[in-house]
Amino acid sequence: MNLNEFQIEAVEHFEGPCLVTAVPGCGKTRVLVERTIRLIEKGVDPNKILCITFTNKAGKEMKERITNRLGVKPNFFVGTFHSFCSSLLRKIAKHVNYPTDFTIVDDKDQIDLIKQIARRNEFDIKLSDAYFIAKAVNEFRDKLEDEGYIDEVLKNDYNLVKVAYDYLDRIKDNHEVDFAGLIYDVIKLLEANDTVRMKIQDHFKFIQIDEVQDTNYSQFHLTNLLGARWNNIMAIGDSDQSIYRWRGARYQNVLDFLSIYNNCHHVILPQNYRSTPQILEKAGSLIKHNPHKIPLELLTDNQSGEDVKVRSFFDQNEEASWFADTVKKLKEEGGWNYEDIAVLYRMNKMSEPLEQELVSNGVPYEVIGSRSFYDRKEIRDCLSMLKLASNRRDSVSFHRISSIIKGIGNITIGKIENYAYEESLNLIEASRQFGKKTNSVKIKDGLKKIVDMYDSIKSGHEVAEILSDLVDKFEYLQHLDDNYDNDSASNRRENVMQMIDSAGNSVDNNISLSEYLSNISLLSDSDKEIKEGKVSLMSIHAAKGLEFPVVFVIGVEKGILPHMMSANEGKEGTEEERRLLYVAMTRAEKLLYLSYCEKRKRFGKKGVFYVTTGPSDFLKEAGLIKKEKPKKKIKYV
Repeated sequence: MNLNEFQIEAVEHFEGPCLVTAVPGCGKTRVLVERTIRLIEKGVDPNKILCITFTNKAGKEMKERITNRLGVKPNFFVGTFHSFCSSLLRKIAKHVNYPTDFTIVDDKDQIDLIKQIARRNEFDIKLSDAYFIAKAVNEFRDKLEDEGYIDEVLKNDYNLVKVAYDYLDRIKDNHEVDFAGLIYDVIKLLEANDTVRMKIQDHFKFIQIDEVQDTNYSQFHLTNLLGARWNNIMAIGDSDQSIYRWRGARYQNVLDFLSIYNNCHHVILPQNYRSTPQILEKAGSLIKHNPHKIPLELLTDNQSGEDVKVRSFFDQNEEASWFADTVKKLKEEGGWNYEDIAVLYRMNKMSEPLEQELVSNGVPYEVIGSRSFYDRKEIRDCLSMLKLASNRRDSVSFHRISSIIKGIGNITIGKIENYAYEESLNLIEASRQFGKKTNSVKIKDGLKKIVDMYDSIKSGHEVAEILSDLVDKFEYLQHLDDNYDNDSASNRRENVMQMIDSAGNSVDNNISLSEYLSNISLLSDSDKEIKEGKVSLMSIHAAKGLEFPVVFVIGVEKGILPHMMSANEGKEGTEEERRLLYVAMTRAEKLLYLSYCEKRKRFGKKGVFYVTTGPSDFLKEAGLIKKEKPKKKIKYV
């Protein structure tokens, strides 16, 4: 396979720390694949190689490429930090006094659990407070701060602070772990256990970290902790593409890597294979307005293409109409397929007028990063059935599935949860004992039904078999018929059956129930597949790592890109927004359209009103529209 001189330098690097600065479209996945193959060909045991990717999808693609090249499936880990930590915790759990039956709490379950804990403390907190608490407990661990950090973030509000600390205690007692906890717990367990830490450090002889600019502090710390024995760490990334500061990502990790490893070999991959020179010239002009910590220049040998096009409109309805018309012309007259086309926007709510126009014009589309299959109520109910089977202390899942049973209300559920907590029992055993004490026949029968269902589950059963059995014993399909109209109930039943069929695929992969649940919990918006025959609609954040022949970026206007909130964050905020547009522009291969509105229609209590917007200054910085000449001062005589 032909590689350019810069790629060869990265691929042939063997031992010692190495930073690879990779511009958009430079073929860095190819570099990762080739280097991994070279390491294996040099005699490195594949099991000693650790490859951390930004998404599960990227990890899967990388492993498939390596398998195809080698002709055999090598035994090594490729995946995200969260997937790696979940796998590692299950392997070392018995050696470090960690529960082996833990379940993963996703973002939605985290909020539900925080609200549940607040109710138990008799605190009436708003949903915004629950998110505020989640932010505090997550940042405390993502930044590896002292616990006082939580008090500071929550402004020493007694009720909120109490719920925050109770939450951290409760997930531990419930044998649960959230996303921040996956990284944090691994770090703390390794730092506290010299034997286990040194064994793991000795094991991973070569570590490769992709998209290092989008790692947070704890992930970066874990990377250096794991690599401390051999220092054979290759970090790949580009500070100009760091767009996740709002969730803790630090582009500074790129620079810190260079300072931590002062003998670091630095390779720059400047050659772009994706976009036309016209697209790269405008994207490069834009990003040059950010202070460059590592000087870069976008190079390409790609053929010349069309100029980047900018369009202005009165409002978003006019913008959406133009978009739909242009998409149809690209399909009918330009020879492009619908799956070649993507439209990107700063905020998810901006898709609504676009969707309306695409529907009116009969254009098929898919919203990437929209409501996931696994976020549907009936699917979350099924997942809760399985989670409780895997971890009988999972209170969020217990609360969800108990609500399905007739005769068991929130008050009873709360009493059982408190009883389980006070007596140090799992929730199935607590239900058994509580059921014997209650005088209510309805409650007694309902709890017996739950206990009998979970007592009947045999270890070693396949995931699909367990789920099918629970759905049947919960009489869940009948529950759907009783609570929804015919069309809705029918769709929900189909979704449940689809999930059972999907779970059957886990048999081929030979994975356990806990692994199956972990895989689903760790799915992200970026793992969704692009659908053939459909235009893709997505936020710019969801487009990271993707590329399309034709890209539209709408709403490149004041107050949207850069977002109005970035004005409160000073230069850091504006620089991140500039990086965001840079990432959006460099998703395009052949054609790039940007648009803005002069006014944007809004809806308030008094009805429809317009907000004046106008073109973003970023369009001027990119050289796409002319900068306004400063007005001459009038001299008075």
